[in-house]
Amino acid sequence: MKTKFIVAASVAATIAVSGLPATAKPKVTRKNVYYTLTETTIDGLRKELAHKGPKGYWGYTDWYVRWTGSCKLTVDITYTLPRHRDPGKLDPKTRASLMSMIDALTRHEHGHGAYGIQAATAIEQDGCRNGDAILRKYIAAEKAYDKKTNHGIREGVVLE
Repeated sequence: MKTKFIVAASVAATIAVSGLPATAKPKVTRKNVYYTLTETTIDGLRKELAHKGPKGYWGYTDWYVRWTGSCKLTVDITYTLPRHRDPGKLDPKTRASLMSMIDALTRHEHGHGAYGIQAATAIEQDGCRNGDAILRKYIAAEKAYDKKTNHGIREGVVLE
């Protein structure tokens, strides 16, 4: 439920570019990466999520914004999420709780990815003049998002 921010730009990206087409949009690539859960109890799943989850979180989002000297932007987003190897081994209540948590976690992580897309869009709209400053703004907003949602807990990222 944490996001790692990676920022890259070519040296030429600091050159001001004007006259961008009004319809230009950053190219966005999304990828899902999964880690496997095998435990069958709520307590076991919580421990496994804490142990196997990326960087100690249950889910994680990396977004990587790049731009060129001609102000063409790309955003690469990787979502790392859990999935159970055999959900049929879970009792119905545990399975429902896990599936509900994973749905909420997925929505939460997609919220993180949206910050990368918003940052790239803002950089493009600014003609790539203030890319680093714009990225810092969206990184701060994303940190506030985790604080506001308590890393997704207030959005249903819980196992009960």
